[in-house]
Amino acid sequence: MKMKTALAALTMLAACPTVSDVTPAGDGRYTVTTQVRGGMTAWGEVKASSLKRADDYCRQQGKQMHQVELQTHGVRGWTPQEAELTFSCASS
Repeated sequence: MKMKTALAALTMLAACPTVSDVTPAGDGRYTVTTQVRGGMTAWGEVKASSLKRADDYCRQQGKQMHQVELQTHGVRGWTPQEAELTFSCASS
């Protein structure tokens, strides 16, 4: 019984992030959003997922990612955590 309770608690703590596709935001800018539901994911990890997706997107074009704005929403462990990144891709 204790083992099942421990496994259930670990499952809740190990929430997986969902990262959106990159979408155009106008004026050469793009957005990408990472959302984590449940668990106690560190904000650094949530933000890093959006930054990685943006960096990969720009690198595929042979460009460098430049962060324009990064907003976070939610309360860790209480409501879904969300990091919304606005970025641009510039020539290296």
